[in-house]
Amino acid sequence: MKKIQKEHFIVIILGFLVIFLLQTPILQALEFDLTAAQNAVGKRFASKFCEAKEKGFSSESSSEFALNNTYLKFVAFPEDERFIEDLWEFTRAIIRTDCGQYVNEEEEIILRDFFKEEGEIASNRDLYLPN
Repeated sequence: MKKIQKEHFIVIILGFLVIFLLQTPILQALEFDLTAAQNAVGKRFASKFCEAKEKGFSSESSSEFALNNTYLKFVAFPEDERFIEDLWEFTRAIIRTDCGQYVNEEEEIILRDFFKEEGEIASNRDLYLPN
């Protein structure tokens, strides 16, 4: 009886170790993906958005200009709402720093909704691409 309990205990401990060891690379991959997305998408989107705003375009036109001049139309994101939110926060911080004087609070809300909608499309890219 004690031998069986000891074997079960060892199996349970090994199971927890395996789960723990597998979970760490997944978290690191998500962090790496977010950093890559921030560099490839967030910075470029903010740059192009600010470029258009500084030229006097509306927020809607600036959003479309930024979308058409970034990788956001082509990337595939993980299906993770937090990922898109973190990417938006990163992008918004750059926009506020670089051209915040051209964007009021209402425009920022509209831009956030636009960005999140495009992010959701990027998270479900296979649904939007033709077969």
